[in-house]
Amino acid sequence: MKGLFWLIRKDLMIFFADRQGALMTVLVPVVLASLLGMLFAPRSSSTVLKLLVVVQEATPPVRDFVAAISAAETFDVEEVDEATARARVGAGKASLALILPVGTTEALQPAAMFQGKQRHAELLYDPSDDIEATMAAGLLTQVLMQETMGSLSDRDTMSEMFGDLESDLGPDADAQLKSFLAAGRTLSESATATKTLNTGAEQGGMQPPVAFDRVAATVTGVASQYNSYAHNFAGMLLMFLLFAGQTRAKHLVAERQAGTLVRLRLSPASDRTILLGAALSTTAVALMASAVVYAVGILVFRIEISGSVPGFVGVLLCQALFVGGFGLLLAGLGQTEEQIGSIGTFVVLILSFAGGAMFPSFMMPEWLRAGSQLLPTYWATHGLAAMTWRGMGFSEALLPMLVLLSSALVCAAVGIRRFRFRS
Repeated sequence: MKGLFWLIRKDLMIFFADRQGALMTVLVPVVLASLLGMLFAPRSSSTVLKLLVVVQEATPPVRDFVAAISAAETFDVEEVDEATARARVGAGKASLALILPVGTTEALQPAAMFQGKQRHAELLYDPSDDIEATMAAGLLTQVLMQETMGSLSDRDTMSEMFGDLESDLGPDADAQLKSFLAAGRTLSESATATKTLNTGAEQGGMQPPVAFDRVAATVTGVASQYNSYAHNFAGMLLMFLLFAGQTRAKHLVAERQAGTLVRLRLSPASDRTILLGAALSTTAVALMASAVVYAVGILVFRIEISGSVPGFVGVLLCQALFVGGFGLLLAGLGQTEEQIGSIGTFVVLILSFAGGAMFPSFMMPEWLRAGSQLLPTYWATHGLAAMTWRGMGFSEALLPMLVLLSSALVCAAVGIRRFRFRS
């Protein structure tokens, strides 16, 4: 029993001797559990949806409706023209856009709720944000009904509504119905008329005067172009390429401990050349893995490169270079394989989670969406989405390529500076 106690004590001393590893054992589950908790926690009523609004008929009723949407706590409204709205939603730079067409003024009249004629307004949405679009359509209908029903408390509006309904009746209309509407028009100031009207609404005679038709928007205008596999393949590929970079960093440390690097330094190659060779070999592996993964995605899961093919290849190349630089960074930061394992796992999971490689960005809190744009993983998934299902041109690949390439150079520079060829 005493021998067993000392064996346990020996292993615990080894565990706590690696302070970074011991810290990461606690830090990784705490951070990831916190992020997942925020991701799947019920959204509060203060959740704000950013909405572009296009007004094609700038009349007072339409302006009042837009003002009501702006006043709602759930919407952050920006009024733009139709071309701008379609371009921004199609490019993924905005999630939602509401187009209020000509004829909305008539639809916003209280009588329209009882005439059985709905005006259709387009609610454009990013195809990857379908849940958000469904939520927005319901909230817009709620604002619409509150605004329209609120006008029924006005006596003049009520009288005008009954008059409109009466004038819409044909010659064959029921005499009793005509009599009812005439009475409603003349007695609209009384509580009896309002009560009768509400009773008719409860019996199913009323409907929202405007229907918000959800329309998926892309640059090419082809809604069916969106393929959920495109996001999943891009995200999972990137995450496991980063794990491959972590494995290469471990190999570098193992080669140092085995004396392989000492023998390499006896060759004409400089220290920097040796490390750059390791980074470029990791890049080559990442490129080959990318080619195989996307070949499967294209042939089996029908992922289409609807945008620029050179842009698609360019993003994959810069992503592979970033993975190579990332491997050097981990090799420079970690002195042992255990340290690289703990640090690398933590960094890869955080980069993948916050950068949108594990979950679509629309599921994240607003502050995390904004912060994720500082990460190279965000630009990798964004660039691949632009070149595949979004169908965008080469110019949209330039910024993701620049961010990935810059990140690769910074990681490589820090890794080379901190790497030690002797333990």
